[in-house]
Amino acid sequence: YLEEEVYLEQPPGYSVKGQEDKVLKLKKALYGLKQAPRMWNSRINKYFLDNGYLRCPYEHSLYIKVNGHEDILVVCL
Repeated sequence: YLEEEVYLEQPPGYSVKGQEDKVLKLKKALYGLKQAPRMWNSRINKYFLDNGYLRCPYEHSLYIKVNGHEDILVVCL
């Protein structure tokens, strides 16, 4: 879900007759929206942290999880 309100014009062919001047409020991030990558990163970051991964403080796309003494999982996005 979006952190700020985003409005857009009705796309051609989908406008409601008599209400062509109304705008639509987005509930979720759409592909191509400037905020979409940030929302995706926020969700994937929460998923990894909730599942016991640690985020590298120097490379934010790198997640590490240690299981026991010998199992190390490394995920790079």
